[in-house]
This record gives sequence, C-alpha cells and structure tokens, in this order.
Amino acid sequence: MRNKLLRVPRKAGEIQNKYDFLGFTRNPFPVEPSVKPYSDDARVNGSIFLESIREKEIKDFKENIVNSPNKIGLLMDFAAYKGRGIGKTAFLNHMKNKINSDFGEDFSNGNSVIYVVYVSPSADKSNRRLDQIAHTIFTSMHNEGLFLTVFCRLRALSGLLDDVLDENINESNYEQTIANDKWLEEKGIDVRAVNSYVMDVLSKAGFYKDQPDMFAGSYENFMNLLADNQGEFFWKKSGLEFLFDKVERILTAAQFTNCIILLDEAEKMIQYQNFNERRAFCDNLRTYFIDGNSSNAIDGFFKIVLTIHPNSQELLMPHWVAAGLDRFCSLGGNTSSANTIFFRPMPDDSSMIKELAEIYLNASRIDKSDNSIKPFTQQAIDYAMEKSDRIPGKFLKLMYIMIEKAVNNKWKEIDQAKVNLTWKDDPSELKVEESDDEDLSALPETKIRL
Repeated sequence: MRNKLLRVPRKAGEIQNKYDFLGFTRNPFPVEPSVKPYSDDARVNGSIFLESIREKEIKDFKENIVNSPNKIGLLMDFAAYKGRGIGKTAFLNHMKNKINSDFGEDFSNGNSVIYVVYVSPSADKSNRRLDQIAHTIFTSMHNEGLFLTVFCRLRALSGLLDDVLDENINESNYEQTIANDKWLEEKGIDVRAVNSYVMDVLSKAGFYKDQPDMFAGSYENFMNLLADNQGEFFWKKSGLEFLFDKVERILTAAQFTNCIILLDEAEKMIQYQNFNERRAFCDNLRTYFIDGNSSNAIDGFFKIVLTIHPNSQELLMPHWVAAGLDRFCSLGGNTSSANTIFFRPMPDDSSMIKELAEIYLNASRIDKSDNSIKPFTQQAIDYAMEKSDRIPGKFLKLMYIMIEKAVNNKWKEIDQAKVNLTWKDDPSELKVEESDDEDLSALPETKIRL
C-alpha cells in the first residue's frame, strides 16, 4: 500500500458523476443557499438571478434610488417574520453587477455615470459606528478594483487613447493595458501627455502638484496614495472626511456622477449599538449625507441604501426621528414608499416558480437543449415552494435535498408525494416551520406603522 503522505485528491474529471443519470453535471441547487460574491460557483455567487420575480423591486430601485434625488434609501425585508433567505442579498449584488457593467447607462437612461459598492457589516461587533462602516466601504472599493477603474478612466478621458480602446479592454486586463506605461508606449501613446492631462484634472479637483505621490503619473504611485493601510485611529478621527470628501473628489474627477453604497445586514450593526452609538450613527448619516459641510452633503455624490428589518426599524426609530432624518427618509408611515424598496416573499405564481427552478436546473444540464424542469413535476415544485413559505432560499435548499434523495434512491421523477415524503423525513435539516400561508396583514404588528 502506498504511503499516505503521497496521496493527492482526485481531479474533478476522475470523480464519477453521480448526477449523470438525472442529466446533470452536479446538483443544480446550492447546498448553502446564500450569496458569496467572490465564489467561482454560479449557484452561490449571484450570477444566477431571475429578474422576472423581482420586477417590482427593480422598478422601485430605479425610481427611488438611481433616478431620485434621495440620498438615503431603505430596503425593508418583510420576510423576517418567516425566516431568512428571501433573496435580498442576491438582489443587491445583482443590482451592483448590473449597474457596474455599464456604469448605470441602462438604469439611468444614459443620464448618469454610476458605481455601486456592496458592504455588509461583520458579525463580530466591529462595525457599530459610521466611521467603521466607512473603512469597510473603502476596503470594498479596493477589493472590487474601483480605484484601478478610476485611474484608467482618468487616462481614457484624455482623448489620447481612443485608438487603443476597443472591446478587448476591460476590467480583467486594465492593469496590463491602460494602467501600464510600457504597454501604452508600445502602442505609440504619448504617456507624458496622458499623465499631464491626469495631473491637470486632479489639480482642478483640489489636489495640488506638490503632492508627488498623486502626480508621479504611474498607477503604482496613484494607488500608494489610496492604500488601505491606515489604522483604526485614522478612521475614527479622519475616516469620514477622507471617504466623503477626498475619495469623492477623486471619483468626480473621473466623471462619475454618483456612487451608491448598498449597506446590507444593517441589523448586525444596529442590534449591537448602545443608545449613544445609535444616536451618533443617525447624526452622522445626516451630517455626511444631508446637510453637513462635507463635499458629499453638498452635492449628494454618495447615496446609501440600508437593508433593515421590522425589529431593527423599531430600535432605530427614536434616534432616526431625533436626528431629523424622518424629514429626508421616512423610516415608516405614509410617505415611506418614496424612499423604500419593500421586499416580500415570492408571489404564489406557478409560472414564476417554474422559471426559478428552470434557471438553476438548466445551468447544470448535460444536454443544454433540454429546457424542462425534469426530474421534477410542476406540482412538486409548487408544493416545495408552498412548504418553503415562498422564501427562495428555503426553496433552493429543499430542492437541493430532493436531488440528493433522488440520487440515493434512484428516482428518475420527483413528484409531490416524494416532496412530501422528504419534508416529513428531514424537518430538522430544513429548519423551516410549516405555515398556513398567512398573509402579511395577519402578522404581529410592529410598534412603528409601515
């Protein structure tokens, strides 16, 4: 027997595909139905998204956030009473990817140049203040390559690179092309003239030519100025001014008109805040987004969308009102629809349920011409959605389990009876309560009227 120190895992192609007899390359549904944006797995990275089930929410996002003067917006998760998994994180990441793909040209009807940043507070209580959130936003900007894009836009807008800018130039090769002095020189570009243009634009934006790190011209020096290496003391003392003034001026110099911050899972921050921290958070929102002295408060470059739940709404409401934010962004009441995207469970619509199942099934089919919902019947997926309280995340988990059951039991068809059998066999694994499909009006009322 070979020594175990020499053992290596089998390559993907060497492992027998147990889903082959069902016509799949793998289980089409995610074992963990949550969004992991940087994963290569399409089942969890948000690239599989069905816009037809969120048409109302997309329309509200366009009207209340993108094409609205609102500086603060809300996404209210109405499924909190029935459990997690309604799809708001997938929705926010889809909005980010959709807008960033053309810098908001489609969503704004060509009127604006927009970049979207997604952030989610950590669960370790380290994101309780707005300055800590600002640091998280700045880190996300770095991780998503925003400043590389800014540098390349500054160069591209000089008009001196028109002959080399084609459909082959994109985010995947910016650093090797537009940001690379040697590449530009090999293409016959006058790099000194390009850098001179960038220097003039940044000077007009409030940066001076005696700042060599900014005006040395190279991408490396530009990034050194924006390095994410400042400590907690810097962010506590100067972080808000840095993000909402200095970073804004750099982005506007690159002719972005707005940056939308999607603050997901805000309850992770709100529930750990004490009384004074909640008050300070609301006060700072007003100062840096509404009527303070920062560049952002004056011109509204940054917008922020907070994802909240009814329970976090109740915790935040008295401080929201005390800060006067209710005049600019209603946290509840008759005018909240002007700044809020209401996120509800999926409608009881068989065609939508079928579309949602199909988009996952088809992504893993061996036969790409097969657009059916096999091995499921329509009654089976309708019943699975009913048992999942019309919460997409729960539905996807149940569908995953059904495929695994089919493999283990050699089922070639999954009907309603098999779904019911699986439901009774695995209630603890699903962690889903059966419901009478009550409507939202029958839920316990919050202290704050929505």
